[in-house]
Order: sequence, then C-alpha cells, then structure tokens
Amino acid sequence: LFKISSTASRAMVSSCCYCAGAVAIIPIAVIVSVLLETPTVTKLAGVSLEVSSDQVEESTGVGARLNDATEVSQKGNKVERMGSGTMFDRIAAVYDATNKWMSLGLDQHWRKTMVDECLRLEREDKVLDLATGTADVGLLEGERLKQLGDGSAPGESVLGVDPSPEMLRRGVSKVDDKGLAGVVRLVKGDAQDLSSVQGIDAAGVLSDPSVGVADGSVDKISMSFGIRNVPDRARALREMRRVLRPRPTSRVCILEFSLPSGEGLLSGLARNFVLHVVPFIGRIATMGAGAEEYEYLERSIIRFPQPLGFAAELSKAGLPVESITSFAYGAVNLYAATLPP
Repeated sequence: LFKISSTASRAMVSSCCYCAGAVAIIPIAVIVSVLLETPTVTKLAGVSLEVSSDQVEESTGVGARLNDATEVSQKGNKVERMGSGTMFDRIAAVYDATNKWMSLGLDQHWRKTMVDECLRLEREDKVLDLATGTADVGLLEGERLKQLGDGSAPGESVLGVDPSPEMLRRGVSKVDDKGLAGVVRLVKGDAQDLSSVQGIDAAGVLSDPSVGVADGSVDKISMSFGIRNVPDRARALREMRRVLRPRPTSRVCILEFSLPSGEGLLSGLARNFVLHVVPFIGRIATMGAGAEEYEYLERSIIRFPQPLGFAAELSKAGLPVESITSFAYGAVNLYAATLPP
C-alpha cells in the first residue's frame, strides 16, 4: 500500500473540498444570473477613445506581448503554440460541452443576442463569422437569414472561418444536420489574412487553397470568444475593416470574455469563476488531457484588455464602437462597431 503523509493528505482533502465547493457555486450562480442580472449597456457613439501604453499594459497583464496573444506550450516548441488552431483540434471533442458548463449554460443566449440584436441582419446580407469553431453562431445566422427570406436565403450567405480543421469538421456535420448546407459554408482560414481559404467536408478533408474574402464584400461580421486567441489582434481588426462593405448598415459584432473587476459580491463571484472554476472544468472534461489548454484559455481571459481598452483598439482599426453590452457581471462583453461616418 502507498503511504501518504498527513501533510499530503490534508493538502489533497483541501484541494478536493475547494474544487467541490467551486463547482457547487455553479447552480447558485445560474440562479443569481438569471434572476438578478440586467446587462449593462455603455454607449460610446461619438466618444473619442485613446488608451495610453501604460493603460494597455495594465489591461493585458504583466509581461503580455501585444503582438502575439498565443503562448509557447509547456511541452516546448515541438508543439504548436497555445491558442493556435492545432490547440483547438486537441479539445474539439469536448469544446461545445465545456462551453456550456463554463458559461453556466448561457453561451447560446449571448450568441443569440449578438445575432438577433447586434448584427441587425437584412435579407440579402453577406455575413462573415470569424473563429466560427463548430459553427454555433454561423447556424444562428443562417437560420435568421432564412426567416428573413420567408424560408430561403441566397447561396452561401454565411461564411464561417476558423483555423482548426477538427472544430470545422464537427461544424460541417452540424450545418448538414440543420439543412443549411447551401446557406452556411465553413472554411479553414486565418482571421489575420483572409485572402486565401480552404474548404472542408464532414470527414475533415481539406480542399486546395482558394481565393478568400474580397475587399468590401461583407455586410456583417461576427466573432464570438475568438479574438483573444488571435496572435495579432490589430492585424485581424484591419482585415475586418478591409472586407467590410462601405455601407451605413454594415456592422461588426464581437463577443468576448474579460476578467470582471471583482467589485461587489456578484462581480467577485464571476471573477473567481473565471480564475478557478474554468480551468477545473477543462481538466475534468478532458480527463486531464486538456489541462494545459484550458489553463491557457483562463490566462488569455486575464490578459485580454478591459472593455474600453479593446474598444479603443477597434476604433484605431477604423471600426468605432457604438456600444458595449456587459453580461455576467463583466465576464462577457458584446462590442457593436460600425464604419466611421
């Protein structure tokens, strides 16, 4: 039999109790969120946003590199960086399920709010969904466009782009199951350079590279929980500006996590959930195999700019933010941006 010291035993018991206690918070947090929270909307139209280098450094965390949001794996340079498409390949099998746990079951509500209220879709819109993953947002957009078209929508109205073939493969199956294969198209591509993409099928077979998204060819752009993993955010935002059609109705809507301030009981609860429960759920869902990946995702939230900081980045890229809607006591923010007048 193995002998365990009393100190080690106490540490194990303490750790287990802490994790159990953290998980026990989840149903309470769901009830509190549903019954008490009213999303906070900050109007920024006409407001000039400028962030100093000191403010940017503070908002992204000590030692964070603004030109690369990804990290070197603990396994060394032989493994693709944390935050890359290959990293998401490794957790694709559990990604949808863990999203629901980590968001307290509210992730689809936030996505639906982005599609139904922020994007303001019109019948003939061409929509680009970046970091589409398994196509949750792309499916909502395709279904909404079909509703606007009385049951039909123009071919390939929605283009979903993602760097992870495994995520996309699962997304293609979901698109087929929903009967949206002619409306929603998924491709492998890079949000930093949309000039070339690769088609993919439900078996995960990639086609040869083809011409990507042309200048001024997209009416609406969405991105949910992905911009913080793009190595060069500024470059990706400039690409959004490049492909957006120069119309008053064109819009960019970005949904992203950030670290709550912790001011007040509920904000403190949300902050501790991000810091402690998110990586714990990731370890459990992947049976330990995805521990590093979900620890990275936690750190990526910590490093991401606070809402006004990211709004300033959008504005600098030529996409002024009209409003920021904050959910879950500051843990999730929806940025609505347009083209300058």
